[in-house]
Amino acid sequence: MSHETDRLRTILPRRPGYNVWMKKVVSTSAFADSETAQYRLRVITHYHRFGLAATLSAFPVKRSTLFLWQKTLKESRGKLSSLIPKTTRPKVFRQMNTHPLVLAEICRLRKTHYRLGKHKLYPLVKRYTDSLGLVAPKESTIGKIIKVNKIFYQRPTLGYHNPGRKQPQKKQKTRVNKAPKPETGGYVELDTIETIIDGIRRYTITAIDVKLKVVYAQTFTTKHARNALEVLRTIANVLPVSIHTVQTDNGSEFEGVFDQYCQQQKIKHCWTYPHSPKINGVVERFNRTIQEDCLDQYQDEMLDLKLINQRIKEYLTFYHHDRIHESLADQTPSQVIGYNINYQTPKSPICV
Repeated sequence: MSHETDRLRTILPRRPGYNVWMKKVVSTSAFADSETAQYRLRVITHYHRFGLAATLSAFPVKRSTLFLWQKTLKESRGKLSSLIPKTTRPKVFRQMNTHPLVLAEICRLRKTHYRLGKHKLYPLVKRYTDSLGLVAPKESTIGKIIKVNKIFYQRPTLGYHNPGRKQPQKKQKTRVNKAPKPETGGYVELDTIETIIDGIRRYTITAIDVKLKVVYAQTFTTKHARNALEVLRTIANVLPVSIHTVQTDNGSEFEGVFDQYCQQQKIKHCWTYPHSPKINGVVERFNRTIQEDCLDQYQDEMLDLKLINQRIKEYLTFYHHDRIHESLADQTPSQVIGYNINYQTPKSPICV
């Protein structure tokens, strides 16, 4: 209808009686959308055709209601939209009148003990009002006073709900939807291997340069972000180029101080999508290699961090200097970068 009205407004902009006719069109449009108004018009039409008795018998309406509808239609000069029910929303609302001293006491209590809700505030407020000879507000009224006057002095967590607070914004993560194929070094993938020995968990955090195949791994008792950061710093010390991108899964060990360090060093931190290990395929393949060649052979030594990390160090020396890689044209990582890779003896974990 609005499209047809705009078209008519363009065609007949200056015709006599145009505004009156347009108001009638708008009124008819509103009437057509109201089933109640159409019903009322049907009752009035039936009254004019068959009389009062037949109308009251055919429709469940009172005589006074019928005449009121007819009067409304007549006073509006036949404007059909006048039969649309008017809003019943009150124009004047009741206002909550709270004694200033009571309001001030509630504010004081909420400011001092911001986690107290209406239930625990009630006896304190009642004790105060009794001492002044005032009427104590009910428990539900105290809740309304807090809400209406917005008596929130600290951002609530599990305390009284603040309906006006904004929802926390979820952290935006840079996602990758396919496995990377970098042209140069500096693109590092990290992951964690969990091993359970006699009910005790050990976490081996691994890192690999996707292009150069330089790797590092270290076992910890926990998968804390500080441990993942130690692995990243260690592999960064032996790479011939600076790390420009780090790719991880969504594990908690790659949040916190790990992510903060990447931001401080201008290192792009990319996350894979959940349940998509193939996007982290390079480090996942290295995880299988180090598990089959090293970790599985020394499971009985996993409980001794110093011993297992020494075993890992020996394997990494073999991996870099003696084990050839098809992706490196049957060369070793040391041959590709042009020097021997020598890690210092792994330190004891930062977070144990």
